[in-house]
Amino acid sequence: MDLKKNLQAHGISLKRSLGQNFLLNKAIPAKIIKFCSLTTADTVIEIGVGAGVLTELLAKKARKVIAYEIDKKLEPILFRLKKYDNLQLLFQDFLKANLSTLQIEGNLFFVANVPYYITSPIIEKIMFDSPTFKEALLMVQKEYAERLLAKPSTKSYGALTVSISAFSRVTKLFDVSKKNFFPIPGVDSSVIKLEPLTSPKISYEERNKFRSFVRSSFAQRRKKLKNNLKSLIPDVGKFLKEAGLSENIRAEELSPEMFIGLYHILKRW
Repeated sequence: MDLKKNLQAHGISLKRSLGQNFLLNKAIPAKIIKFCSLTTADTVIEIGVGAGVLTELLAKKARKVIAYEIDKKLEPILFRLKKYDNLQLLFQDFLKANLSTLQIEGNLFFVANVPYYITSPIIEKIMFDSPTFKEALLMVQKEYAERLLAKPSTKSYGALTVSISAFSRVTKLFDVSKKNFFPIPGVDSSVIKLEPLTSPKISYEERNKFRSFVRSSFAQRRKKLKNNLKSLIPDVGKFLKEAGLSENIRAEELSPEMFIGLYHILKRW
């Protein structure tokens, strides 16, 4: 039974409020798996089970799958997944989950077809509020992927770009046409891979402080950096001079490496 008929047979209506757009093309989940270095010794957390196509492929490959699905009404179409002893299906909001209590075996991976409306909160939870992981393979809005990969002084470049690139390598794997989903969303998607840096220049313990500093720097995008930071740093002019920066510079002109340098100067300030 195909997806649409299966949903109808169980009286399930997809919710726009949850950003539910399910993949119809089964070749795409298989392609995602090929880009993942997951082994039979590892644990994978899937965010948003949907129709369970990707979940089933993960269960066949990983030692342990912890799958989060916020919509319990989908349970009838996911009944077939109960045959996998290595699958833990949790009907709860991933953003509210306490990941520190999970029993992780081997390396940890994240895989998700991320709902567009909560992309940033999910990525931030993975990067800044999760156990150490090896890879995260995420399907996101194409425009969002461009923001993660943006260069300084471009429209897409911002706090998100800096915060994520300071701690991980971001790679765009491939694009996915909106025609591959049901219902059809308004935009195309991209599958990206996040790989934590083995030796980031900001310590793991300081990642949230660094993110807060970067956000303050971009608080009002068109303002000069000194104006965004004056509430955080009383003598911001002297601070910028020590960093070798003009008082007229804007946050969008600084590379992630320059932000890391600024943060380390701020720590000594």
